[in-house]
Formats: sequence, structure tokens, C-alpha cells
Amino acid sequence: MIPGSAGGTFIAVVPGHESAVEAASLFLRASCVIRETNRRDPDSTLSNGWSFAASYPRLNGSGASIVADARTGSWIAALGTYFHRSGNNRPEHLLEQYLALGAEGLVNDLDGFFVIIGGHAASGEVVVMTDIVGSLHFYYRQFSSGVALSTSSLVLAQLDAVSLDASGCQEFLGTGVIYEDRTLYSEVKKLPPAAITRFANGRKVGHRQYWNLDALAPESLTATQATEALWENLTSTVATINRHFDSIVCDLTGGYDSRAIAAAFLHGQKTFSTVVSGPPNIGDVRVSRGLAEMLGLEHIHYPPVTNPITCNDLDAALGLTDGECDLLEYVAVARIHHDLSQRFQISINGSFGEVARGYWWELLLPHTGARSKLDSHKVAAQRYALSSASVLFQVKHQVDLVEHIKGVVDRAIAGFETYPNTFQMDVAYLRMRMQRWQGRIASSTNRIWPCFSPFMFRPVLEAMLQTRFAVRERSLLVRLMLAKYQPRLATYPLEHGNPALPATWKTIPKFWPLVPYYGGKVMQRLERKILRKQPAQAPSPRLQLWQTDEVRTLLQPATMKSVAVLDPAAVAAFLENSCQPGFSRDSEWRRLLTLEWALARTTVRDAG
Repeated sequence: MIPGSAGGTFIAVVPGHESAVEAASLFLRASCVIRETNRRDPDSTLSNGWSFAASYPRLNGSGASIVADARTGSWIAALGTYFHRSGNNRPEHLLEQYLALGAEGLVNDLDGFFVIIGGHAASGEVVVMTDIVGSLHFYYRQFSSGVALSTSSLVLAQLDAVSLDASGCQEFLGTGVIYEDRTLYSEVKKLPPAAITRFANGRKVGHRQYWNLDALAPESLTATQATEALWENLTSTVATINRHFDSIVCDLTGGYDSRAIAAAFLHGQKTFSTVVSGPPNIGDVRVSRGLAEMLGLEHIHYPPVTNPITCNDLDAALGLTDGECDLLEYVAVARIHHDLSQRFQISINGSFGEVARGYWWELLLPHTGARSKLDSHKVAAQRYALSSASVLFQVKHQVDLVEHIKGVVDRAIAGFETYPNTFQMDVAYLRMRMQRWQGRIASSTNRIWPCFSPFMFRPVLEAMLQTRFAVRERSLLVRLMLAKYQPRLATYPLEHGNPALPATWKTIPKFWPLVPYYGGKVMQRLERKILRKQPAQAPSPRLQLWQTDEVRTLLQPATMKSVAVLDPAAVAAFLENSCQPGFSRDSEWRRLLTLEWALARTTVRDAG
């Protein structure tokens, strides 16, 4: 079991000019909500006539406190894993820079996965700065007495009655992700990426972007330039991480992204450990173990946990995720990170590395790289809207999920329609999947301990985005980089048996393992189709949880809070079918359980 948690949580209230007393009461209520979940006191609090704030440490005890300037009364809170270009990450230094340079001057000298909140006494403003992808999630909610700001959408939802956002709930049940500024609740909104948002006199008063993708020059880096730029920026980022953290553990799997990160850390010549999870006989685990042995690195393997998931586990996962990702999936993630956090200071992963490899570009064939608008309907239908969860909703709230996600894609790429379709796909991928899916997982893990991906550093991300598309296809950029700078890692086989080398006439014999690999895949599919064989399934956590009184009581259609937007009859039939072993909509059931588990902590109004 993982511990209960709301560690790494931040809350602030910006009162209206005539509402300081009511805002103070709202702040006190929020502090009580967090304390009930967190079971610990904040590491710092702040209270004055124009702002109230409190910061709670991560589960491993790390995290910066709120720092105030004794002379001016201004203050700053720095959340997440951030790096100042001066090398001085102390919050006191950030406050000095904020007061001297302003929000834009400060945030343009920062890199990483962060939210910075600055309170400026002279103007009475509270300014929130989000990282360039918006990966560290941060939310706000308007009240009559002021505006509340927090890292937790669930905490904000618990401060007063909420109405469900039918679109947000439909996105979550249908895709497992919530998009744009939506949450599960109409009253709670997420702040956008790369943004400086100003709050004063109890409300949001301004917003501007400090980093814009249209400032980049896609297709401008050749293979040689891109290889050198990616390596130089990756190794520079790793050197920065090494200066600030002594004990580091890196994900290491059978693929490209974690291998590229390991290559950069090996160049830094600082000891680090590696970790992988999964059954011991799968390719990821076998390759990672072999790589670690070859490199002489400590390697940690977490096999699948066979212990049943308990309701206490779900409570703990809710405190980390706000109910915005599948609780059953995150229980296993949290167990691993909680264990690792007892030994190491930071977890490093390869997220965003897929940008170097043209992720999802197969949808662009045969017109890859064309300067024509991205086929947003195709992207929505084949990568996002793969569920029939909309049938669970009341007719007045139902949306065509494919058309709805198509609209999300179109808004994400607005202004880029004449750019190469590869760049448009990158933009949609960053603004949708990486901001909201990867960001939700990272934001949850940040409540346990620091986590970070070097691929998220601005110079690294910009180098990948500006590389010619032909250099990124088929993972060529990463292959070229490994072959030039870490040939041992390039020649060691990937999960499928081929090396991480560029395919040339000299290296092509090394790619022979791909032939039997893909041939075997085809035969397995044919065998299953002809003989109607199904892969062996592990015992279902769904059926195990159905045996608990808590779940049976919670998932009663007559009393479920989600029926404010869901159709009770459709939900009843769905839940009845979910009690059967052969039920085919397990992911939707898990998300519905997650939604109800979160709503059990809130007061839900009728959606009308």
C-alpha cells in the first residue's frame, strides 16, 4: 500500500478589494481540505491583505517553501523541478530576479517542469508562470470573494458545490485524458502552457504567452546539424541535473528514448542507477538488464505486483492524481516511485523523446511533410477517440467524440495550417497528449518526489522540432546520435532484436532479426483470427474490486454522482455487464470508478 498523500500541493487565494475576510475564510477551508488528505502541516504559509498562500512538501519531504521579501512584502513559490540558467535555483534568488526583471524576465531564464507563483506587493498582483508545455498542472476557480489557485483540481472542487463538465467527463471516460483548459468540473480550469497569467482584485486580469511555437523554424536543421545540436543540448541538460542532484535513477527500457538519456548520462561520467518494470521475460526488461550489465550500472527491476488493489490504495492514488487518470493504473506507478524515492533524489525519464522520432507521423503517409492542413479527423479517429463511452451519457450531453476531438486538434494547430504537416502533428502532440496525458502522470509523481525528462529542456525540444522531417523518420536522428557519440549503445539490440544504428549497406545484416519478429507477429494475429485464440489474461482487478463493499456501494446508479450527466439506465446495464469475466470495456469501467471515487469527495450540482 502507498501512503495517503496530497504532498507537493500548493493553494493560494487572491481576494477582492472588499472581500478579504471572506477570502481568508475560503483559504482556511482549503487548508483544512488539504490537511485532511495530507495528514501533515504546510511547510510555509503566507497571509496579508492581498494574498493568502500555503505550500505542502512532497511525500519525500522535498519542495521549496514560500519565500517573502521582508522589505517589500512580495513573495514567490517555485513548484516542480526547475533550473535557473545562472545555476542558482534558490527561491530567494528567483524572488530577486522576479522583482528585478519581472515575470517574463524570470521565466525566460528558467527551464524544466515547473509552476512559479509570484506575489507583487506594489501592484497587489499574483502572477502564475507555467512551463513551456504546461506539464505541471495548475488550476484556478473563481469565487465571489476571490480566486483560488492550486496544483489540485480536486481541492478546488471540494471548496464549494460543483457542476460536472460534460465534455471533460466525456473526454475522460472515452480517452482517459482531459483536454484544453477543462477538468471534470465546470468551475475549475487549467492554466495554459508557456503562459504568464495575472490575478488581482479577486479575479484573472491578464494572460500572455512567453514562448511561442511559431517562433521556431521547422525543417531548418540538417542531419549533421541536428545530431550535433541534440547531443550538445542533451549532455548540457544532464550536466545541469548532475550539478543539482547527487543520487539519480533513470528509466531504462528496450527502446530509443531512455537509451538516449542513458547515453547522455554516461557522457556526464557520474554514477547513476537504472530501473525498469514489467514481467521478467518481456523484451523491455531483457534488453534493459543486458544494457545495464554491459555498462556496469546498478539495475533495479520491478515485476508486476500481484497484491490485490485495495480501497486504501485507491484513496492514496486519488490524493496524487485528483482523479484525472486511471486510479488502478496509477497505483502501480505510485508504488514504484514511492519505493525509489526512499533511495534516490530524482527520477529521470525519456518523455518527449518521441518528438525526435516523428511520433504518429505514419498517419501522414503518403504525404509526409506536405504543407497542407493536418487531417484532424483522421488523427482524432485513429489516435484519440477510440471508445464508445459517449453512449453512457444523457442524450442532451452526448457528443460525437471523434468530431469533438477533431475540434480540439483544429484549435491546437490554429495558425499552423500552412506549415509542414509533420510540424502540425508535433504541435498537436505537445499541446494535447504531452500537456494533458504525460503532464497528468508527471504532476501526480511530482507529489511523491522530483521527476524530470531532459527532452523537455527548451533547447533540446527546440532542436528536435526544427530538424528536417526526413531526419526524424524511422528514428534516424536518435540512431545517428547514438552511432556517433555512444556506439556501444547503438550496436546493442533493441527490444525487437535490431540495433539502434542507421540502416546502411554495411549495417543492414544486423537488421535481420526484424524479419522473423514481424513475421512472427503476423502469424500470431492469423492464428488468433483463425482459431479465435485470446492472449492469456491476468486476474481482473475489476472483478476483485467488485467483491468489496465500498465499490458495490459506490457504483449504485441510483446514488452515483456522475448521473448528473450520465444516463442511469445505460450506466446500470454497463455496470451489470462489467461483473462478467468477458467484459470488453474494462478501461471505461476503471475510468468510471475513478470518476466516482473523486466525486465522492465533492458536492455535485445537477448539470441541468
